[in-house]
Amino acid sequence: MADDRFSVRVHVSAMDHASVVNQALEAWLGDVELQRSAYASHAGPTMLTLHADLRRKSDLRRAWSGLDSTALETLLEDLPSRIDEEGAVHFRIDLDGLVAGRVELAPPGAPRSAKVRCKVAVYPGQTAEGRLRAMIEAALD
Repeated sequence: MADDRFSVRVHVSAMDHASVVNQALEAWLGDVELQRSAYASHAGPTMLTLHADLRRKSDLRRAWSGLDSTALETLLEDLPSRIDEEGAVHFRIDLDGLVAGRVELAPPGAPRSAKVRCKVAVYPGQTAEGRLRAMIEAALD
């Protein structure tokens, strides 16, 4: 469905290797366009934001199936509390794990994480929770 969207945003500090984070995102998400924007932080050094906005059904499937099975199971359990009023689910991926090739949920309060938001289109007879649950269950199979 063309209205579904899976967005990933990572803030890369001057201490991080942007090319390593970029490669880790590409390994997880595949051949998608990563947008880069640089800005000066309040402490002085230049910061970089990497952002991917997935809209194709195959890209969304790859992103969901790339998540660790423990992360998917946790998201299924916590889904009702993670959905906002717009029907989007929010979670964070551990950045150190991502660079190491593991796509797992970041612990609460983790300072280094990738922010993820998945918004789904809802049509009559559907709910955002039901659509998201189906996507996550498909990734578990």
